[in-house]
Amino acid sequence: MSEFEAQVDDLSHDGRGVTRVDGKVYFVEGALPGELIRFQRTKRHRRHETGKLVEILEPSDDRVEPPCQYFGVCGGCAMQHLDSAAQVAYKQGVLLDSLRRIGKVDPTRVLEPLTGASIGYRRKARLGIRFVPKKGGVLVGFRERHKSYITSLDECLALDPNISCLLPALHQLVGALSCYDRVPQIEVARGDSQVALVFRHLEALTDQDHERLQTFACDHDVDIYLQSGGPDTVMPLRTGEARLLQYRLDEFDINIRFDPTDFVQVNADVNDAMVKRAVELLQPNVTDNILELFCGIGNFSLPFARRAGSVVAVEANEIQVERARGNAQLNNIDNTEFVVADLYSDQIESLKRFDHCNKLFLDPPRSGAIETVKELVPKLKPERIVYVSCNPATLARDSELLVNKENYRLDEVGIIDMFPHTTHVESIAVFNLK
Repeated sequence: MSEFEAQVDDLSHDGRGVTRVDGKVYFVEGALPGELIRFQRTKRHRRHETGKLVEILEPSDDRVEPPCQYFGVCGGCAMQHLDSAAQVAYKQGVLLDSLRRIGKVDPTRVLEPLTGASIGYRRKARLGIRFVPKKGGVLVGFRERHKSYITSLDECLALDPNISCLLPALHQLVGALSCYDRVPQIEVARGDSQVALVFRHLEALTDQDHERLQTFACDHDVDIYLQSGGPDTVMPLRTGEARLLQYRLDEFDINIRFDPTDFVQVNADVNDAMVKRAVELLQPNVTDNILELFCGIGNFSLPFARRAGSVVAVEANEIQVERARGNAQLNNIDNTEFVVADLYSDQIESLKRFDHCNKLFLDPPRSGAIETVKELVPKLKPERIVYVSCNPATLARDSELLVNKENYRLDEVGIIDMFPHTTHVESIAVFNLK
């Protein structure tokens, strides 16, 4: 197997070191910019090659000792070997590079990054489970990096400590169930004051299984849900005992209730800062009518409603919309209309009736909001658009259309470090009509 020495020039968008040997580009996992490394060629691709790091001959000043014992095996975190400040700079570089390269746009101003704690930040996750006799039985954890195997975890530094501390007991609990080899996952979620666990099971549970689960719930003060099929089969272990989770947005005097399977931002502290920044950038006031698309359970809608004249909030998931309506009622907010509509279909056409809305807020999934930009923006011509993105590539694509066709300026953009130690880049952008 060929072995080379080379200087690392850059990081790829998935966090691998980029180097060149004899004019060929190599991606080497674990290598950092500025380092002199020795690596082996592992695979040839059409336009590049990959390598396996053998030795770091001259380390980067930004290299740190990974805090997690599972780093390098577990696929949950990929960048613990890089200093936190350097991680943020890397993500900002990915964002700006995507805007220039894909969108052919540059922002007028780059915002200060939003950051939070890099340890114990994750309040929601999906734990994988496998029964592997050769590895001691039931494994609970996250997938190994680039593999379908499970890294068996006794702790996870990314998870909220109130969830991480349950991992050893979860190994024992699942191993004691009658269908220990037919429980593929546990979804975990934490509100401000309680933890919920959703057990996916592919076989019916016995009475003894129910008793074990109930004992676990009492011993650890958690709520347990069971899921025998699709999302609509999720139900409390014991009817009437489960409590909706809740988190608070103090800045706006708002409480948000959610079910453990609802989508919520996983990083509570960064979410607080993100919502505050979104409100600051959208600048809602009593004369504004805001249209929000991809609203979920009201994380942004309700803070906007505290300042705006009215809010129309749209979401495809009917359950999420019902939850959002309940949250509006819980917080005594009556100037918000929640609408069910698929924003990737011809249902977008029906939203043109909201042409009284003068500001637009977008928080789409990774696929972006190109249909909205093409169909709604030309009709509504909102004076200001604030766009929260979880994918720099689709933000850049949508930005190109807004700036180069729809006559908007990209005035501000900045990263939101929602997922420390990962290559995931969340961001927020502000577009103003010229």
